[in-house]
Amino acid sequence: MSRKGKPNKKGRIEYPRKCEHCDYVSNNPSMYHYHKKTHEPIPEGQLCDHGCRQPAKYLGTGGIYSCSEISQHCPEYIQRHSKRIKKQWNRPESTQRKKETKKRFLEHCAGNEDAIQKMKETKRRKYNTLTPEELSEYKVYARKARAGAQRWAKENGYDIGKQTYHVDHKLSVKDAFRANLPLGVLNHPANLQVLPANENVSKGANSQITVKELLENINTLL
Repeated sequence: MSRKGKPNKKGRIEYPRKCEHCDYVSNNPSMYHYHKKTHEPIPEGQLCDHGCRQPAKYLGTGGIYSCSEISQHCPEYIQRHSKRIKKQWNRPESTQRKKETKKRFLEHCAGNEDAIQKMKETKRRKYNTLTPEELSEYKVYARKARAGAQRWAKENGYDIGKQTYHVDHKLSVKDAFRANLPLGVLNHPANLQVLPANENVSKGANSQITVKELLENINTLL
């Protein structure tokens, strides 16, 4: 297959295909064309279409300009989306639907002890038995950590994509949360690395260094 996306004998573009403007490579036509939009020039004075009043930096699908490469990371978008979701889930019909969904789930699991134990084990591994209060705080912490890491990668010229490269925390987000580390420490360059997507996925959420090692690495760079 051609990494440059040259037509094959049937006249069709083959994948993986390399972007003509940078080193981004995609196996997926939709992702390839979506990425190309990031190279389109932004009109002078264009503001983010989500209403945050910040200068637009990216052009997304549907011709939407955003202050963030991922539109959902725009602060105004997050605020409006959160209000909308809370309003939807507080409706009487939504409350009833949640009760019915839970009831059907419990009926499905009734008598199936293996399924119940597997579900509990999956949840335990994912959240390390966080309390409901901790879990809520952790999700906010993790979302901000991922957004900050993505910004660092972008500002340093790394080409990040779902199928190409990921930015990874050497000390995991979960362990940093447990240690009450500020986001500035978690997202310090000493704790960030860029890995091939498949390598990062296989690595999982395990830490490669300890909190002590991270702090020592940061002090070394000061």
